[in-house]
Amino acid sequence: MRTALLKAFLTTLAVIVFCELVCCAVLLWIGDEITPFPLIMTAVLPAITAFPNALYTYLQNHRLQAALQELKLAHQQLQAKSRVDHMTGLLNRGSFFDAMKISRSRIETGAALVIDADHFKSINDTYGHAIGDRALKIIAFALQNVTRKGDIVGRIGGEEFCIFLPGASRDTALRLAERVRSEVENTPFYTTANRTHPLTISIGCAMAPKHESNSQVLSKADKCLYQAKQRGRNCVVFDDSDLPAATVHLHARLAAPHESDLPR
Repeated sequence: MRTALLKAFLTTLAVIVFCELVCCAVLLWIGDEITPFPLIMTAVLPAITAFPNALYTYLQNHRLQAALQELKLAHQQLQAKSRVDHMTGLLNRGSFFDAMKISRSRIETGAALVIDADHFKSINDTYGHAIGDRALKIIAFALQNVTRKGDIVGRIGGEEFCIFLPGASRDTALRLAERVRSEVENTPFYTTANRTHPLTISIGCAMAPKHESNSQVLSKADKCLYQAKQRGRNCVVFDDSDLPAATVHLHARLAAPHESDLPR
């Protein structure tokens, strides 16, 4: 309000000065005497008309700017929400694949992990969808807790998640996958106040060389995920172009020397 008043005052003052100069110029041009009356009238009339109009204009302009700012903020919030899975807070399917594509265009290699909750249908059928949603949130938290800064994490299906590790080596990806698997397995999953239910995940991993598309990389990881399911679930299977896919369980004592590679 103060800003609008100040702007209206300055605008009115400028109009009055302009009118006074024009009045004096006209009187001098017609050879008439400059008297107080025409000067007073050329000051009063613009003040009466210009000030209210200027004040109204500036107030409306201020309200419009405030409304536009609110609209911009709402648009940004809506855009952010449209990229995120509302339940887990991870990227949704479309946003994950877009982010993975952009990341891969800037690097030479990386690794993709496809993660699926074990026996999820049984959890939903036995305890209900609310408990099933709790299981998904536990998995999502484990993914966020273990992944590194710059890793891309998303929920790409009902109980299926995906992680892209930019620039990761095979060993780094394997250690991180095992840590994710262990984190979920060791997190208590309460179905009631005093009862827990086993919650595990299976993980398929594949390297992402520059020459392969997203679909090719994820297809390899999906095949490994299927193998993990076939081998009893709760395990990590890694695709390797030189070696046959192998189920890998890293014991804590083996992973310990490399923990520094994966910040918590």
